[in-house]
Amino acid sequence: MKKILNLLFKIWELPQNILGYFMSRLWKKRLIILTQKELEYLYGLENLTGFKIYVADYYSQKADKLLSELSGFSLGKYVCLNSAHNLTTLRHEKGHSKQSKMLGWAYLPVIGIYSAVFCNLWNRWFHKSWTSTQRKKWYYSRWCEAWADKLGGVVRF
Repeated sequence: MKKILNLLFKIWELPQNILGYFMSRLWKKRLIILTQKELEYLYGLENLTGFKIYVADYYSQKADKLLSELSGFSLGKYVCLNSAHNLTTLRHEKGHSKQSKMLGWAYLPVIGIYSAVFCNLWNRWFHKSWTSTQRKKWYYSRWCEAWADKLGGVVRF
């Protein structure tokens, strides 16, 4: 019975796991090799959370425009973060993972597209004159991001 449930959950989250796999490969290709200490830290986080985690280090972000622009994302069981991540960021992404489990195939159109296009791009294009704090406050007050915070146990502002 447990194997059947695992298979059903894999099918339920299939679109975001497929996209997450390919996006994480793209992210990983752009990374400069991490030190052994950084790798051990990531393996510990992966074992703790059950995610496959990729982190762009400072030098990779400086060398690659895509890595410098994106703060991170969560797609199914794949989490990609920049070097400025912390426990709050990881909890927020865990919240997105819970959304993925709840919404299944609806996750990408309901959360993924809205978050990527409206929350991220809108904030970057139309709030350029705002301070970093103002942009963060606006971003995390959007319904899908606030919900991810709540599911991940994050309290902001």
